[in-house]
Amino acid sequence: MKPQKLSALVALPAITLLTLAGCAFPQPSAPEPAPETSKPSATSTPTEEAEEPADASAASGEVAAPGTTAGPGEPLVTEFTGTDGQTALIASSLVDVVPATTEQVAFLNEQFDKGELDGFEISFIHLEQKKVSGDPIEFNADYTSFKPVDAEGQRVQDVTVIGWDECGTESFTPEFDSGETLVQCYIAAAPAGGGAPAGLMYDGGFSEDNPFDYYDGKPLLFLAD
Repeated sequence: MKPQKLSALVALPAITLLTLAGCAFPQPSAPEPAPETSKPSATSTPTEEAEEPADASAASGEVAAPGTTAGPGEPLVTEFTGTDGQTALIASSLVDVVPATTEQVAFLNEQFDKGELDGFEISFIHLEQKKVSGDPIEFNADYTSFKPVDAEGQRVQDVTVIGWDECGTESFTPEFDSGETLVQCYIAAAPAGGGAPAGLMYDGGFSEDNPFDYYDGKPLLFLAD
């Protein structure tokens, strides 16, 4: 079962209006394992087979094969298609997976009025992206193609906060087109004692005939050591 989403509107000083979207979290009792709704069952996912080493030629612009796994700092290249048919090659690499601070967790907890994050540990996952070649793609975005996963490549709950400077995702900028590096931040939530977030997967987004699809293909995996 895919994780469900919930949303709420919040107003914060110096940030104007945020939209907070997260998963519909169950209420775990640590140290029980993660509830079934926190990730699809193993029978419905192919990610256990995605254990190939990172392609050494990724940095030179060769598109990564479905199922490739990369460690921190190891770039994998994907082909991006924009809203007007533009195409570009983008190299992405995992930077780190770090626990949220007490203050950051408190902020996130304030955005939910039913305690959906109670009993969950929050982590930030940072991804570095750099354009390799192709058409101008400014103001497009592909951050929704990346999802948090555990060390086995299984999805974990994700929380999306729009407009939060401490952990945000961005559209491609003119500077990105010119070669500037862009760092994206993803928020993952895991039950205490459960499968800890270990990185990200690239599932190809909503493209048709998608060989990276989480259920019907083999995502790319960006995993911490």
